[in-house]
Amino acid sequence: MHMARRPTEKTKIVKPVSKFPLPKFDETNNFRLDQLSELPDEILVSILSLLTLKEAGRTSVLSRRWRYLWKFTTGSLDFDDSRIRRLVGNGLAKISLRNERGRFVRWVNHVLELHQGHTINEFKVRFDLDEEYCKAETDNWINFSLGKKVKRLSLDFKPFIGDFPFGRYTLTTKILDGYNLDCLTDLCLTNVEMNGEVLGYVLSNCPLIEVLHVEGSKSLVNFKSPGPLLKLKHLEVIRCFTLKKIEISAINLLSFKYCGNKIRMCLGDIPNLVEVSVTGTYAYDFVTDRCSISSSLSQLQTLEIVMSIENIPRFPRFRDLRNLRQLTLISFSYLAKSLLCCTHMLKASPFLHKFALKMFGLGDGPMEGKIKVRKAKHPHQCLKVVELIGFVGCTVDMELALNLINNAASLEKIIIDTRSPDLEEMLWDSREPQQKLAALNSARQLETRLPPGAEMVIL
Repeated sequence: MHMARRPTEKTKIVKPVSKFPLPKFDETNNFRLDQLSELPDEILVSILSLLTLKEAGRTSVLSRRWRYLWKFTTGSLDFDDSRIRRLVGNGLAKISLRNERGRFVRWVNHVLELHQGHTINEFKVRFDLDEEYCKAETDNWINFSLGKKVKRLSLDFKPFIGDFPFGRYTLTTKILDGYNLDCLTDLCLTNVEMNGEVLGYVLSNCPLIEVLHVEGSKSLVNFKSPGPLLKLKHLEVIRCFTLKKIEISAINLLSFKYCGNKIRMCLGDIPNLVEVSVTGTYAYDFVTDRCSISSSLSQLQTLEIVMSIENIPRFPRFRDLRNLRQLTLISFSYLAKSLLCCTHMLKASPFLHKFALKMFGLGDGPMEGKIKVRKAKHPHQCLKVVELIGFVGCTVDMELALNLINNAASLEKIIIDTRSPDLEEMLWDSREPQQKLAALNSARQLETRLPPGAEMVIL
């Protein structure tokens, strides 16, 4: 589930640009400035601030008029080590890898040394971190962004790259101390170590925080806010497996995503929560109505659940989700004998418009025997779109598909995706051609069972 972003705020015009003496041209130079170049420096900098870092940097070759303008941009400084990742994918030796990583660090340092704008809207670094080698540089990057009163800060530090393990970066209050965090609205920390004290310091000093993403921290045990987070709208806590408790107060929270173990969770009063995604062992407590947030979902509009259903004969009776419009289930079904338990979630959502099921691990065997589908006493009246991803045409997914077709009174479209639900495998489907053909043939059989007015899309 991707995080909703806020519209970009209006870029502020930077005043110091005008200190650069600009070249003068007259008729004897036989040079005529284009209309864009005739604009004031402040306007040009505002335009460049809407571009990416590389796009803004390329404008320096246009003329002496443009040479230094990019240094004053207030938009996004986005540093991504995708080149290094490609090299690793090609199996380069460790010495070549270190050379490339050193080049990346020098590039980031060089750009930061040249940048002269007073503020920046966004600072992003995506980097495979070697803490021993890069700790000082990483500290400087964070200090630079905070000194520029950054609004959106994203640090994505992979703890290893290829087969070569590296250290992990640890965020401390010492790094943050002395900086005003009032401007920070978005904070995304991936594979950044921090404890509850550091998190509490961040939250207590960021009164405008709206987006918070914490992923892969092995040091975080208690996720607790020191006070109400009145501006927080989007919260994601992903793969923090040592976490024991989340306790915050965020009355304006709109979306929440959690992936991890069973924990104690208290989100307080969340009357505006409309989007939820739960993954991992915590998902079992969620669907069995044994977690605290299950009782706060009457206003929910979008729900995603990722779990294994092979040992669940049916979902327990779930409380009514009368405002739910979109439901996505991502199922690990290696030993599942039936998928009909998924339909119990539909019964709890009478106004659901779209249902998507992504199925991992279904057997490739053909459909066995004739499938009998009972007509429900109370067909679903609002379900319009059904999407089945990872369809193989075996008994269990054919049974579910027929059940949905027969019991969705307003069905308009059903999408049968026979490709692997794994994104990487979708690029090169590893299944045998006959298995793929069997799935397509089964999907075409379903097409003959569609109600009038409904269409089928087979992928």
